[in-house]
Amino acid sequence: MTEQTTAQAALLEDEEISLIDLAIALGEEKTTILKVTGLFTAVAVVVALLLPNIYTAKTVMMPPQQQQSGAASALASLGGLAGLAGAAAGIKSPDEMYVAFMQSEGLQKSIIEKLKLQERYDTKTIADTRKKLQDNVKIAPDKKSGLISIEADDKDPEFAAQLANLHVDELRVLLGRLAVTDAQQRRMFYEQQIKKVQVELAEAEQSFRQAKAQSGMQVTAVLAESGVRASAELRGQIAAREVQMSAMSRFATAQNPDVQRLGGELSALRSQLNKLEQGSGVAETSTPLQQQAVRSYRDVKVQEAMLEVLIKQYELARVDEAKEGPLLQQLDVATAPERKAKPKRAMIVLAAAFGGLFLSLLFAFVRRALRKSLETDQGSTQMVLLHKAWSFKR
Repeated sequence: MTEQTTAQAALLEDEEISLIDLAIALGEEKTTILKVTGLFTAVAVVVALLLPNIYTAKTVMMPPQQQQSGAASALASLGGLAGLAGAAAGIKSPDEMYVAFMQSEGLQKSIIEKLKLQERYDTKTIADTRKKLQDNVKIAPDKKSGLISIEADDKDPEFAAQLANLHVDELRVLLGRLAVTDAQQRRMFYEQQIKKVQVELAEAEQSFRQAKAQSGMQVTAVLAESGVRASAELRGQIAAREVQMSAMSRFATAQNPDVQRLGGELSALRSQLNKLEQGSGVAETSTPLQQQAVRSYRDVKVQEAMLEVLIKQYELARVDEAKEGPLLQQLDVATAPERKAKPKRAMIVLAAAFGGLFLSLLFAFVRRALRKSLETDQGSTQMVLLHKAWSFKR
């Protein structure tokens, strides 16, 4: 028990000596500690005061929840947007897709040009300006609410609000352009088909008038009784739906429900036409001239039916073209913030003060250790060897 008590006493004595040595070291280097800490603090105060105030403006938007037109339906299935979203590979949700749109090169270039950011940021290239813009604008989707927040930083609070709101405006323009582009393509396609059918209809009417004059018969009465009129209308419906299928193939795949519906209707119409024309129509007329008149009349009715359907589809495409793009709602419009967001001057000064205090303490302990080592012969010898090892003079 006596030996154990003696050991514990020695340990406590060593600890007390260490604490005393620590206090002595701090006391001997107190001037250095105060000077270094004060210097760091003073520099931090100057730097914090020189840093400009940065204001953060925030806007919140709700991306489109559903599409409003045939063109927008194509957007929903990424038919028209897939090319633009190429830079956004790996997108897992619609929110991330809209974030990628706002970070796309085309949209950012438009913002840079409208706000003259290259001059404001004093950058040499558009690439440098885009990088600076991305550093100053934070776009983040909220997984729970589905909303997207846009935070813009700038020295001018008014400009920060303008920068945040312009991202929403440019996204709205981009989505509208994509939707209108698809509607334009469909409208132009139907315009071409209408012109083509009008020419064929004029030729069919001319051919029918000639055949009717040569046959000398009331073709319409014969056709009404024989059922060729119904056959002509079916042919017209089939041809019109084939045109629709051709138009939809530009922005929809074979798995699209509308494409599958049209395919089913075409199959049913063709089956109905085969049943109707078996043993009826042209074969029941008496002379070749009358048969030619019947065929010419049927061609006229086919072209008329096609023209009617094409005009309806053309009007629908024009309506889609006149509509706005997907509805993008801005819940909170960014306004000029009244208070700065950064720099946090107090935090900068405190961090610098603690950093200076830590470095000064470390320096004090090192100096104390070196000074004590020089007081012994072994320590002096080690210092000489250390100096010689690190000396470049041989």
